[in-house]
Amino acid sequence: MVADCCLTPLLAAVFLTIMTTKKTKPKKKAMTLDDFALAIQTDYMALRKDVATGFDHIQKEMATKEDIRQIRAETGIGFRNLGADMKMVTDAMVSKSDLANTLAEELAKSPYARQIADLQTRVNILESKLGTKPTRRAA
Repeated sequence: MVADCCLTPLLAAVFLTIMTTKKTKPKKKAMTLDDFALAIQTDYMALRKDVATGFDHIQKEMATKEDIRQIRAETGIGFRNLGADMKMVTDAMVSKSDLANTLAEELAKSPYARQIADLQTRVNILESKLGTKPTRRAA
């Protein structure tokens, strides 16, 4: 009477888990020389495309000859202006020193110059007799 017997759900679950097929990993295809060549060619083309894109970006950002000419012209104008400013400052410095010398010469020619020198000598004699230090001297 074994034929009358049916599988119970519990027994069916046990049989199904035991009888499941074994999962196997798919076998990888062995690499051939052509496969290596194709992989290298693919990588080379991708790299070449990336480099070309990078150079295109650099060329767009790079200054053109016209840009460089314009910068050179602006720089030249700036240096000429700087040279003119330096000449003006130098001339002003020379004129100030000349002015100081001219004033000293004119004061020496003044009719009061001798009287001032005499008074200064007298003050120096008085200071030395009193033992005080001179507080101010004429330049």
